[in-house]
Amino acid sequence: MRKYIIYVKRHTAEVFGLLLIAFVLFLFAVSTRGEHFTQQFFDGVRTTSTREDIIIVGIDDKSLQEIGAWPWKRNIFSELTKKLNEYEARAVIYDVLFLEPREGDNDFKNALSKIQTPVILASKIEKNSYLQSFFTQIPNPNIISALSNVYPDVDGKVRKYPLPVVENEACLYGLGEQSFRVITFAKKGGCVEKEYGYFRYPVSITTYSLVDIINGKINSQKLKNKVVLIGSTSLDLEDHFVGMSGEKIPGVQVHASILTSLLNKEGDRVLGDAETALLIILFIVTTLLLFHFIKSLFGQTVVIVFTIISIVLIAYVLFLNHIIIPVVVLILSVILSGGFSTIIRYIKERKKSEHISTLFSKYVHKDVLRELMKSPESLNLTGEKRYLTVLFSDLRGFTTLSESLSPEDLTKILNGYFSAMTPAILEEHGTIDKYIGDAIMAFWNAPLDVEDHEMHAVLSALRMQEALLKFNKENNSSLAVGIGIHSGSAVVGNVGSQERVNYTVLGDTVNLASRVESLTKKYGVEILVTEEVKNKVDDKGILFRKLDVITVKGKSEPTVLYEAMITEKNRIEIVKDYEIAFLEYQSGDFEEAKILFKALGDRGDIPSKKMYERISEMKEVDNWDGIWHFDDK
Repeated sequence: MRKYIIYVKRHTAEVFGLLLIAFVLFLFAVSTRGEHFTQQFFDGVRTTSTREDIIIVGIDDKSLQEIGAWPWKRNIFSELTKKLNEYEARAVIYDVLFLEPREGDNDFKNALSKIQTPVILASKIEKNSYLQSFFTQIPNPNIISALSNVYPDVDGKVRKYPLPVVENEACLYGLGEQSFRVITFAKKGGCVEKEYGYFRYPVSITTYSLVDIINGKINSQKLKNKVVLIGSTSLDLEDHFVGMSGEKIPGVQVHASILTSLLNKEGDRVLGDAETALLIILFIVTTLLLFHFIKSLFGQTVVIVFTIISIVLIAYVLFLNHIIIPVVVLILSVILSGGFSTIIRYIKERKKSEHISTLFSKYVHKDVLRELMKSPESLNLTGEKRYLTVLFSDLRGFTTLSESLSPEDLTKILNGYFSAMTPAILEEHGTIDKYIGDAIMAFWNAPLDVEDHEMHAVLSALRMQEALLKFNKENNSSLAVGIGIHSGSAVVGNVGSQERVNYTVLGDTVNLASRVESLTKKYGVEILVTEEVKNKVDDKGILFRKLDVITVKGKSEPTVLYEAMITEKNRIEIVKDYEIAFLEYQSGDFEEAKILFKALGDRGDIPSKKMYERISEMKEVDNWDGIWHFDDK
């Protein structure tokens, strides 16, 4: 717990920013506008299965043309009611307001008074006034009143079940719910203000023209035992709302859809405030955790896309189970928290990049520096153990040359030499540790990972060798170089005081690389590498000669030394002959080895001459194991 408290203290600004994002998103989610956005997301799938027992009888254009302009005489509805009663409809629901007297009222009253089928007549609440059909006063218990009011959202779409209203101590339900209560024999009682949430629209509803019913053109079997809703379906009568896909739908279809959803037991519930807040926090935290482990911009983009797809899939599965989650807000929570995290990381990385630029601009090639600047968070400056390749180089003949030159000329030569050698290291992805007099120390695989770093180090040595030839030609000098390379584990990081630090490597690997460099003089070669280096280099352009197996002072483990050179035909022959001689030497057959080394030396091979001299000066050796032990550093 304490470490989390410390973390929060260190990142107060970030924590506050994320809490602010979560709070703003929560306020938006529970607002009318936020809820509207959520509902729009589900409009495309807000469907329920069609019910064959629900029929719409439409006051459509065909009926208006044949019967006449609206409003009609009430004897039209008298005939319709008689037909539906005769056809044994299960219930008749009028989404038509009968609020004023009209010709034919007596016929309609007579039909209603005799009907055995439940009839629900529309009433309306308008400007706090309850407008009731006067036909509800007919002394027939099958005549029931219900509200035709619907309540569209800001976009004109009707999505929500209307709540019942108490009027004169009576409970008034909407046409859809009242129809549901009648045909399911729901118990009467107090006004149950149950919020069903959001209803769904059936894929289709069977609709007949009112005039066809009256004229007997519709088979009675198609209406038997059906719940029949009667209402305007003509656009001219202006009883329309906006459908889920933006089309106009008649009000009677809205009531029929409400009834269908209730019968299908489909009421979609939105999450409570606490559930919404918890979901927002959950997705913000999830995004931040994924961003913490995935650093690349591409990877984080994939995270956002994957998380958004997951939210949509989760929302769809929950919607199938009649639960609506704030999809739009959750998507915003992922995008905003991810963007906020990226901005904070960018600010921190920029500060770190400035520090890295100052620290490494003298150590590494500009391309490596650019890579460091791209991902400064991956850099450990405090010290870490890594597997590295370390190179030491030292000039041969520089001391003699320095005695014949003025300090100015000497500095000029030395600066020119370093200028020639440095690109050979940096362009092979090496890091220059330091210049020590006329020596150079460099390493590979830090601060950035370098693939095949052993090979890059050897290539760098060969390039240094080539650059020195060019330098000697241009400066009329005869300098030579000794280069030693070894690979192994070492500690790398910033070392120094508060006033002066150096990014360097420490450990036995460094010490052995330095010893290997000094041994180049013993064998008369320019480049010496250890077996740890040679075994990792796979380049046919580089030829390795196994020179010796030795131990250096202070170490008991043997080190296998190889000379590295450019592959050439005459060198391949010498290497083969040398290794044959060396096998004789290691086996203890010194006389045979001397003969072979002498022959190679006469051909101008300096390492063979050195080995011939060694064998010639060797005293009688007891318990020879083929390893040469150097006692000096």
